[in-house]
Amino acid sequence: MAVSAGNVLIVEDDADTREMLAALLATQGFHAVSAEDGLEALHLLRTVRRRAPEEPCLVLLDLMMPRLGGLEFRRAQLGDPTVASVPVAVISGAIDLEQRAAALGAVATVPKPIDFDRLLGVVRRYCA
Repeated sequence: MAVSAGNVLIVEDDADTREMLAALLATQGFHAVSAEDGLEALHLLRTVRRRAPEEPCLVLLDLMMPRLGGLEFRRAQLGDPTVASVPVAVISGAIDLEQRAAALGAVATVPKPIDFDRLLGVVRRYCA
């Protein structure tokens, strides 16, 4: 039986990718909250942090998004003590993914196209 293993915040501007990730995580017992850009994600992260018993155990962060991209989201997140401690895994098709993720202080990377086993391994590591 799958136990609810934690809240995962998906920050991805592509609606199909967001829905697919949320559905995949749901089949594994995780609760996914989605945002289409960094601005919405910051708002959700702060709101969930105040209202929910548990803050998200992980943020799955795309880098290239409108309004507020991954880098700007991470800067704002780290500047807010209430949500700074939530770990971030970067999901991106960037060639220099490892370097970008390291610069953001990300705990993991998941290259696009997404390898579901790798993604679930990362999520389980921080949320199980």
